[in-house]
Amino acid sequence: MHILLVDDHTLFREALLHVLNQLDEHVVVFEAANADEAQQLISRIRNLDLLLLDIDLPGVDGLTALPGLRELAPTVPIVVLSGSEASAHIKQALDDGAIGYIPKSCSSHEMLAALRIVLQGDVYIPAKLLGKLGTSLSPVAASTDIENNTSQTLLTARQIEVLELMARGLPNKSIANTLNVAEGTVKLHVAAILRELGARNRTQAVTEASRLGLVSISNQHY
Repeated sequence: MHILLVDDHTLFREALLHVLNQLDEHVVVFEAANADEAQQLISRIRNLDLLLLDIDLPGVDGLTALPGLRELAPTVPIVVLSGSEASAHIKQALDDGAIGYIPKSCSSHEMLAALRIVLQGDVYIPAKLLGKLGTSLSPVAASTDIENNTSQTLLTARQIEVLELMARGLPNKSIANTLNVAEGTVKLHVAAILRELGARNRTQAVTEASRLGLVSISNQHY
């Protein structure tokens, strides 16, 4: 696995190397301290699997550089790493081609889980930031802590879609028709949602998801 890490803080890059090495036993990490170095490396490396981009870069900042990097590497998933949790930065990053946004305040465990979600093809935003964005960016993969923040819940983009339809009171068959998938597939997603949210039934799952800010249940009927 080949990863390009773009961050101007040497200490952060060194710390992140230890985390990234846990993604795969054959991780190769290329480092860039600014957007220009990143562009040069992208031009030379033809088999990148992931690009991690800091916002606060010297010269051209990460958000400004993102569209150009996206154009240079159109098939490489780009994840923004940032100390900022501002909704405007998150929206701009996703609008300009990032498929993940990870705050630097997260733990190494959370970061690994987020990167694995991205590498599986899903969009990732922590649930605590997702609530700031309203519903315009759904569906996305969401990570959130339940109860005393000791366990992590990970929902994929499709599971968030199913959860939103559950919150509207739709049965499995209607959800399947809406998403154009088999009803059996919906049942599997519902089971996974119940498991991740620690719920015994759909009502509990929707209630817990509402408490966590993942969905709104104002218009659903049970």
